[in-house]
Amino acid sequence: MEIDYIEISGIIGLVGIAALALNFIVGYFIWSGSTIKLPYGLKFLGLHKLTGYTAAIAILVHILLLPFSPKSGFTWGDLLLPAWTEHQPLANTFGAVALYVIALVVISSYYKSSIKLKTWRTIHYTSYFAMVPLILHAVITDPKLQDRPIDWFDAEKLFVILCCVVMLGMTAYRFLAKK
Repeated sequence: MEIDYIEISGIIGLVGIAALALNFIVGYFIWSGSTIKLPYGLKFLGLHKLTGYTAAIAILVHILLLPFSPKSGFTWGDLLLPAWTEHQPLANTFGAVALYVIALVVISSYYKSSIKLKTWRTIHYTSYFAMVPLILHAVITDPKLQDRPIDWFDAEKLFVILCCVVMLGMTAYRFLAKK
């Protein structure tokens, strides 16, 4: 039995986008100063870090699995500069831009104690801008890398769209609502 790296990569990508959607929700609770008590002594900040690092690791694994599949047409160089990939170069470029911005946010969060708070917060807010290329990548990508048209009724695509709606909704509410 042959391992289908494209399928595994797609599933892990779904985990990554779900973790990002949860991260936006938890971030809202932090921003709002919620007094909700979480079970088991969990704190919203700890949950925010967990969902953020889970998303970052899932996204990284999602990408690193692709060159292992000969069907993907991906090379290791394509991971950094996907504009010339064999399949879906535009979708892959959107994904790379989202990855770069998310990586910047994660790395800055790791070094938060060494960075001025104002600088860190500015970098952290770029995660909202990462949503645009992330959503475009997630929606227009053919998960089987066969350059098929978008299947709007595919369960995985509907899940991606739901996560995107959650992130967009939380962002809109965050910036339009008064604290």
